[in-house]
Amino acid sequence: MRILMILNNHYSNDPRVTAEAESLIKHGYEVKVIAWDRKGEYPLHEVINSVEVLRVQIPKIIGKLLHFEILKVPVWQVLAYKKALELYKHWKFKIVHVHDWPDLPVGVMLKQRIRNIFLVYDSHEVWNYMIFTNRLPEWVWEVIWRERAMLKHIDALVTVGRGYKNYFLRYFGKVKIIQNAKSKVPSWKKPNTNPLTVVYIGGFDEDRCIKELVDTICEINLPVLLLVAGPKHKKYLRLFESSAECGVKYVGYVSKSDVIPMTVNSSVVYFVFKDSNPLYKIGMPNKLFEAISAGRASLAGRETASGNFVEEYRIGLVVDCNVGEIKRALTVLIENPKLIVKFGRRAYLISNKYNWSREFKKLVELYKEWGVTSHEKCRYDDRKDN
Repeated sequence: MRILMILNNHYSNDPRVTAEAESLIKHGYEVKVIAWDRKGEYPLHEVINSVEVLRVQIPKIIGKLLHFEILKVPVWQVLAYKKALELYKHWKFKIVHVHDWPDLPVGVMLKQRIRNIFLVYDSHEVWNYMIFTNRLPEWVWEVIWRERAMLKHIDALVTVGRGYKNYFLRYFGKVKIIQNAKSKVPSWKKPNTNPLTVVYIGGFDEDRCIKELVDTICEINLPVLLLVAGPKHKKYLRLFESSAECGVKYVGYVSKSDVIPMTVNSSVVYFVFKDSNPLYKIGMPNKLFEAISAGRASLAGRETASGNFVEEYRIGLVVDCNVGEIKRALTVLIENPKLIVKFGRRAYLISNKYNWSREFKKLVELYKEWGVTSHEKCRYDDRKDN
């Protein structure tokens, strides 16, 4: 079965999409990805772990005229659609698997143009929550996104967690959850607890409580090291540089292959998000599943989906986004190293339930629902073409 994925980033460092595509290849599927190279930094054609990636770049002159990224999205959609039609002439894909809202119109246009293909909408985010933080009336963002109007064209909707599923069930009758779980490390390694090593790998914004963590590290006066990895953001680079003497070490952007090893070498994984942000309220971040797969304790945000998970399975501590609470939690961990070990061992045990192998089976089951039918239709299409 041939599957075309549409993706609005350059593919290489997207952990969910690369896991899906590479796992499908290993199970005998043919997969190609049309990806958006936003900055023109990657090859237009590349094969990565047997996945063929065809990248689209917006012409530089158009990119300069359109200063805001959101204005470039319609251009990307048109270019991706044309690329897909060109590909279909010699590679008759039967499933179009789109990732997130910017890719959905591309899939819908293909579904309307090409008969007998199946369209999967794999929504990693709720875009209204991510962009507008739910501050505008629904009809306003529906006019902009047109997401609900396009859902009638899809054959399946996949998302990453229970909160996302509940959101989409208002507009689509059946939603399948495929979580961002990771492959567990082969064997559990006891964490080093002296000094306490806190790791954060991800993006930076005010709702992720990074400044509060750094301020805590500089105030605590106890043996603790903070390792931070993520994009170069000027505001946060200045923060990390000014806090280096406190034990804050910024290691830059790390590849997805380095994430789990870096997590294994930590004592606790940090993902404290503000529950006032609706996206973080329902989101289950990659960092949670990285902590589980590596068997490491978690420090999460109270009243968030990930914080509730940490409390339910007793694999870490939860705090509000302020220096006082983060300081108390880190002090508890530093003074009780056995607790870090207990949280980590328990996290590794539940990786038997929350791992990529189990989640991937759900995707295969979804595709198998169309397996025989798609081959029959392929033969019918071949006769029509002849």
